[in-house]
Formats: sequence, C-alpha cells, structure tokens
Amino acid sequence: MGVVAVIGGGIAGHEAAWAARKYDPSCRVLIVQEEPHPLYSACVLADYISGAMPREKVFLLSRDDYRRAGVELLCPAKVLRVDIQCRILELEERTIGFDTLVVATGSKPIVPQMPGVHLQGVCTLKTLSDADRIARRKPGRAVVIGAGPVGVECALALSSRKWEVRLVELLSGVLPRILDEPMSLEVSRVLEQRGIRVLTETKVVSILGEGRVEAVETSEGTLDADLAVLVLGMRPEVTLLKEAGLQMGAGGGVKVDQMMSVGIDGIFACGDCVESLDLLSGLRGAHMLWGNAVRQARVAGTNAAGGKKTFSGSMNVTTVPIGDVAVASMGRTARDLEDKGARLLVREDPFGNKMALVLLEDQIVGVQGMGRLEKVGGMMKALLERKRAQEMISGFRKGLWLGWPIRSIQMDLEKAHSGGNQWLRGTQGKGR
Repeated sequence: MGVVAVIGGGIAGHEAAWAARKYDPSCRVLIVQEEPHPLYSACVLADYISGAMPREKVFLLSRDDYRRAGVELLCPAKVLRVDIQCRILELEERTIGFDTLVVATGSKPIVPQMPGVHLQGVCTLKTLSDADRIARRKPGRAVVIGAGPVGVECALALSSRKWEVRLVELLSGVLPRILDEPMSLEVSRVLEQRGIRVLTETKVVSILGEGRVEAVETSEGTLDADLAVLVLGMRPEVTLLKEAGLQMGAGGGVKVDQMMSVGIDGIFACGDCVESLDLLSGLRGAHMLWGNAVRQARVAGTNAAGGKKTFSGSMNVTTVPIGDVAVASMGRTARDLEDKGARLLVREDPFGNKMALVLLEDQIVGVQGMGRLEKVGGMMKALLERKRAQEMISGFRKGLWLGWPIRSIQMDLEKAHSGGNQWLRGTQGKGR
C-alpha cells in the first residue's frame, strides 16, 4: 500500500485521485487543494451568474462523496514546496509524505499590469469565489475585458441579469482565437441583438476610480462602469513545478510524456498546467479544456497507482452557447495559416446554420460552426483522419452536408482552389 498525493482539486485532480483508487484500492489517496470547496463545474459559472442555475447545482461532489470513495480531501490547504528527492509536501502547518505524486495545479487568470486593476469592482472569472462576487452585485454598468469564450459567456450572463454590458476586445473580432472573420462577425451580430455593445480593436488603457471602479479608459474613449471583469485568458499554474526544477514547454506548461510523467520516476502532471499534443492541429501547447484534463488525469492517476496507461493527445473542440444557438470550433483558423495560403469556405443552410471549413491545399485543417451543430462530430472525424476535402465529400452517402447539395460544395471547393475569393459565402436564402 502506497501513498498517492494529488496537488489540486479541480477536475484534473479529482479524476486522477479516483483513477488511482480504482486501479489500486489498497493505496492511500489524498488531495491537497487551496480552494475551500469540494469539486464544482467551472463550465457552468456563467449559468450561475445569470441566475439560470442555483448555486448548489454548481457542485459535482460533496465532502461525503470523497469519504465514501476513500479519498482524503485537505482543503483549504496550500502546498508551499515539493521536495521530490525526499518525497515530501510542505504545507503551511504540516508535512505530508508520498510515494507518487500527481500535480494538477491548473491555471490562473492573466491580470495585466495597468492602473486600476486592484480597485474594488474589478475581478476575474475563474473560480466559484469569483462568480460569487459577481453574482452578489446589483445590476449596473459592466465592462467585460476580453472576448474569448469566457468573456462572451460572462457578457451574456450579465446581460440576462439586466446589466448594461460592453464587451471589449483588443483583436479584430470576438472569439478571435477560434473563429475567422465571417463567423466572428456573425457572433458579434447576435451579441449586439441581445443588447451587448461589442468593441473590437479596442485597447484598455486603465481602470479609473477612487477606491472602486467608476470607468474604463480605452483607446476609443471612456466607458462608465460599476464592474470590470478581466477575462484575458489563462496561464498554467506551474510555480511549484518550476521551483522543483522541472522543465517547462514553450507555452508555459510543464513537459510530460505519453504516460503523463514529468520525467522523474513517480511524478506525474495533468490538466491546465501541462503541455500536450493537439491531435486536430498537430500543435503542442497548454490545451486548457475540461475534456483534455479528464483524459490526462485518468492516465496520470492510474499510472501513479502502478498502471501503464498512455495519453495519445488532446482534442481541442471549443463550444460556446449563445442563447438558442451554439458556436463550435476545432483545428486551425485560416487567420493562423494565412501565410501558408489557407482558404475559408463558409456556407449557410436554409435554416440559418453556418459552417466554415479551413482548407490548406485540399486538406481540411479546421472547422467552425454556428447554429445546430449535430454535424460537427463528422467534421472532427474528418480532421482526425486527415482526410482531404474531396475525399470526405465524395464519401457522404446521403448527398447532403448540413442541408447543402454535394455538387454545390464541390463547385465552391473548385473555385477556392482555383483562386476565388478568400471567403466563399453560400448564396442560398434562409428558410424556416
């Protein structure tokens, strides 16, 4: 019987601990985490803020669930230092010995160095405590800084609670890391229809106020504000790993192999703090998505308990709900591959569903969708199999792709490859 210690109690830490117990029920498994709460879903914090979900529904486990599973939960508790050689975790008031270790310290919000970020009413949206602070506020004027997935969801949540919302983005469109211009413009249009003012290509210079936020100064003018939410992305939380002398990757996460080992016997890592290979894009980096964390953690926890599982790679499929529709993206964007001659084929079916294919020569390297997204799974399969566009289209049996005739798509692909417009929009009218 050995001791498997897990640092971090988010979804990665939870899955690692449960996997270790499942593989070897005789081992002692303990989780050490700073947050005071048992496991909750960070994916639904915007629903909680909007009032669509009561706070108690955010939680996935109770403290009793840990006891029933035979997992010790130490929280709130902060690990100050990891002594890998002596196999000891140094906490504020005690030390804990371990045989194997899984580091699942997650990520932390990016907070820019600018005047006013420490004023009352300026916050991030990463934890349940962050969401609590926002949910307790009475509606007023909000500026959401950053139009990535979390920023868009936050803006929608505040708008549904009758806040006056401005969504500010430095880059040229909303969801700029996952959507190309035509799809991004459609999302902006939907947000504006829901009462959210979208300001792109706008730089936030400072946050103004005496003790509390009163306005946000941007390159395009000053926005009155009672609340400023910083949602500028996340960085891997690797402080303990760096101090332990472990090697980091180019994206800031710790390097791991297919067994989720950091290269030291008995030491594993998983979740937002690691770098992995994205199976869809072929890029290595910190791919911070819930599904990736779950799959990595099950490998890390099993192996920490003596198993030999491997992790093949991450699958970065990002979905963002926007009212009655959803946006999804996977693979590369045409913007990222512009210097390589990538093209974007955009189509809209008679019911308003939109899909965009990112084409590099004749290969599909990215897919973006908006509306009813039942067909996205097939597109992901095509990406994973590295199928070429014509091969995929000729393989469809029903002769339709999201309601469009195969011949129509083939003709547009031929135009794209023969030097047509960068964005080829569908000409079919909308129907009901």
